[in-house]
Amino acid sequence: MTLSSGGLTLWGSQRPRLESRPKSAGSHGERVLKFAELCGLTLDEWQAYVVGALFDVDANQAWAAAEFGLLVSRQNGKGEILVAYDLAHLFLFPRTDNRRKTILHTAHEVKTAIDGFQRLAGVIESVPKLMARVDNIYTANGQEGVVLKKRPGQLQGDRCRFIARTKKSGRGFAADVVVYDEAQELSLQASNALRYTQSQIDNPQGLYTGTVPEDGENDAEVWEGLRDRGRRGDGKRTGWMEWSPEGSEDPDIADAIDLSDHAAWIDSNPSMGWRMPVASVQEQYEGSKDVDPEGFKRERLSIWPNRRAAVAAKLSELDLDAWSHQASDDAAVAGDGVVLTLALGRGGGYGTIGAAVRVDSDQIAVEHLWTEKGTRWIAEKLKTYKAEYGNALVVLDPKNSAAVIGSLDAAGIKYLAMNLDEIAAAHAIFIEHVNAGLVPHRPQEEVAKSLQFATTRNLGRAGQTWEQSDPTKPITQAQAVTWALWGVLKSEATPRKPPPPPPPKAEAIPRTGTGQNEPNLALARF
Repeated sequence: MTLSSGGLTLWGSQRPRLESRPKSAGSHGERVLKFAELCGLTLDEWQAYVVGALFDVDANQAWAAAEFGLLVSRQNGKGEILVAYDLAHLFLFPRTDNRRKTILHTAHEVKTAIDGFQRLAGVIESVPKLMARVDNIYTANGQEGVVLKKRPGQLQGDRCRFIARTKKSGRGFAADVVVYDEAQELSLQASNALRYTQSQIDNPQGLYTGTVPEDGENDAEVWEGLRDRGRRGDGKRTGWMEWSPEGSEDPDIADAIDLSDHAAWIDSNPSMGWRMPVASVQEQYEGSKDVDPEGFKRERLSIWPNRRAAVAAKLSELDLDAWSHQASDDAAVAGDGVVLTLALGRGGGYGTIGAAVRVDSDQIAVEHLWTEKGTRWIAEKLKTYKAEYGNALVVLDPKNSAAVIGSLDAAGIKYLAMNLDEIAAAHAIFIEHVNAGLVPHRPQEEVAKSLQFATTRNLGRAGQTWEQSDPTKPITQAQAVTWALWGVLKSEATPRKPPPPPPPKAEAIPRTGTGQNEPNLALARF
């Protein structure tokens, strides 16, 4: 904060208030920043700091951060960071195996994706040395992207594609790098469609940039999960930088932050005094303080308190801490006796496949296997899993799965249909086992969120089952692991029928072997 002839001048903080960076053994940051400068990009100090951190590497020269989140309020200049990031990955870091490298730049809205494309194309077109490496810049609607000329040994040139996110966008791509702009609008279904594009990539990276979501408006469970990992600093390959006021992550303090406090403005807006006039922030505050203070807190100050654990726990009797403590990378479902289950979202908009297996005399491991939009994929995927796990038992709620029962029957998939009493029993048994520490599982954030946001509803006198506490928060993962655990117990309690005895061995009857009371086959009529 300095005084100038025009009065008070505020300069935004050039370092994030909250920061988590994975341990690194080096960085390509200086090289990237020099390249950006040669391309004509002028980055503020805070922008350069973020870009440099994105290109930290570990001892194996892999990206130190496989996922990196940037929370900063609107109009501070994250667009320049994304341009520098796309440029560097496209031109400086080709794959070592000469296969095509793909950068997939996504946004919630088409106009935002196009804006990102136009920014990148504008820089490339202004630098002759970059244009000399370009094969084509595609501008057709829905095809926006930059493709480079093939390097020696390549079949296809490296590329950067720009797309608006949908629940199916990105399928068919194998993306080395994915940019998730407007991450506060990144739904779980869209995330799944994109995340699995990196399944066969040795050194993937995902960059998430966004603002504070608005309750009831934004589908932000993925963004919130990344925020939580970043703030805790417990993700081995999770990076996080956040510009926000002191105490804004604490639900007991956040509401008491003085929205007129210049220190809060400085902490939240790194470009204030450079790109963002202080007068603009002052006008926004004056215009919103009596009408929409929550909007100013969200859009300008990035005040986003952590979710209260006590509130989440009240939604059900499940002990979320006990669930968390049972997470282990070694708890994947495998071996004999696997049970599969299917849960569909409301209206059949998406489906989830889960699994469970007996670990020892006390423990049953559970796992979320797959979630995808729609239902047409379910029969084939379930048949594949069923074969993979040795003709695994499939259990489901026939009312929940009514939309796909016909396709399962057509595919020859046999299943065990649960009645209301069994659904209620499954719910009670799952909570009892989790709270007793008997349900090992892989650390799957989507399952933890599903259980966190799931509440309960009564099934008449039978008991309770899972119910959505918020229409935007899916519970199919919670349903899937719950029913799969019950399926293991059910399969163990149901005695297996012994196989029927083999038919008698066929033998020929000679003519002389015909007794008085036995038919003569030579004379018998059929």
